[in-house]
Order: sequence, then C-alpha cells, then structure tokens
Amino acid sequence: MTPSFRPASPGTGSLRSRRVATWTLPLEGALLAGVLALVGCSPDVKDGLGPRVPVPNVSGRVERDGVAASALDVSVRDPNDDSTIADVKTDANGSYVVPVPAGIWEVKVKGRVTGDFASVTRGFVVSSVGQQVSMDSLDIFAYQAALVAPADAATLGLPNASDPVTFRWSLPRHGILSARAQLYNASGAAVWYSAKSSDSSAVWDGTGNQGTYTGVGLPAATYTWRVKFDLPDSSEARTPSGTVTFQ
Repeated sequence: MTPSFRPASPGTGSLRSRRVATWTLPLEGALLAGVLALVGCSPDVKDGLGPRVPVPNVSGRVERDGVAASALDVSVRDPNDDSTIADVKTDANGSYVVPVPAGIWEVKVKGRVTGDFASVTRGFVVSSVGQQVSMDSLDIFAYQAALVAPADAATLGLPNASDPVTFRWSLPRHGILSARAQLYNASGAAVWYSAKSSDSSAVWDGTGNQGTYTGVGLPAATYTWRVKFDLPDSSEARTPSGTVTFQ
C-alpha cells in the first residue's frame, strides 16, 4: 500500500493545518468490490463498493391451507451440505424476502403448530448476482398426513428378515407424487430409507441401506423416523418425527 497525505481542515481555534496520513488501496478496493458483488450488494453512489448489507432479492409466501402463515422460520440452505446462508421469519402476510447470492439453493420453512408439516422445502436457482426471484407459495399445512405405527415411543423386538417391522402413515389428502419412510439413529445419521412409492406403509427387516450402514444389521437401540413426501407443486414435506426402540 502507498501512503499519501492530504491537509486536514483546521479545527476551531487552530493556527496551523495538520497533515493526516491516508492510504490508497487500488488493488484491495477492487477485490472488495468483487466480493461485495458476489453477495448481491448494490453500488454505493459515493465509493462504488456497495453497502455492507446484501440487497434482498428472493421473495415468497407461506400459507396454511390457503391462509397466510405468519411468524414461521424460513431459511435458505445449500442442498449439498445443508448449511444455512440466511434466516428470516414470515411477516403478518406470510411473506418473506431474503438476500441470496447466485447459485443453486433450497428454501426451508418450519412448521409451528399442530397439524403442520415439520418442514417444507423447495429448490431454486439464482442465475446471476442480484437476480430477482419470486418463489411460488409454500403450504405448511399437512392435510392429515401423520405417522400411524409404530406408535411414538413404542418398544418392539429388533426386526429381521423373518420378523420385520411395518411402518405406517396417513397420506396428505391433497395428494402426493411419492412417499418414503426415513430412519435415523441416536446420532442423527440416516440408516435406512424405504423405496419411494405412493403407498402408506413400508416394511423394514432391520438392515441399513444408507452410507456406511448399507447392508449392515442395525443394533438394538432407540431410533427416530419420519416420512418425506414429494408433492405435486415441486416441494418436499416431512412429517414430525416419532421414536421407536428396538430391543
């Protein structure tokens, strides 16, 4: 960096000017401008670098069976690693607006009251920096979709090929494309997913099929399970989770 000097304005009662050091940052300024552009900042009229706060460019609305759903948590996530880049809440009209850089993203809405899905998600793309994206409405209402069996906190014998367990659920009354049961261990790792289908049940023989658990007989333990639905409006919805202990 190269220092330059400019005379400071004399203060009240000052009889002489002072010389104040300033710094010229041609390269650093250009780099900063590039970084701010990546996160969607609008140029500032004074220095061209933009404000420190990105400009909101993605908007949408959340409903509950056709009625605005306020005070719901909305997050924007990277679908590759589920990391969150922004969090907001819906306003009194069920609306939200959030700054999102260019890329492939997923918006996630969390349910808040009984009768809601636990969460609803939808993928979207911001093709260029600052592109305005208006999302289709998301419906957080579950329309009677729920876990049926095993009952929450049930204790069952450890399933095997000759004595499997059947997971059952009710389907949302407004229709689905597919459903699948998802089972997780106490650490939150996925251990088994059923095949996608339009059915309301799935049979599990105690063998894992996710990640390092693929082909492995799972131990007696407490697990959580839920059902994930692919919906006709291109969103995905998840039921609240239940627990089951196999021993």
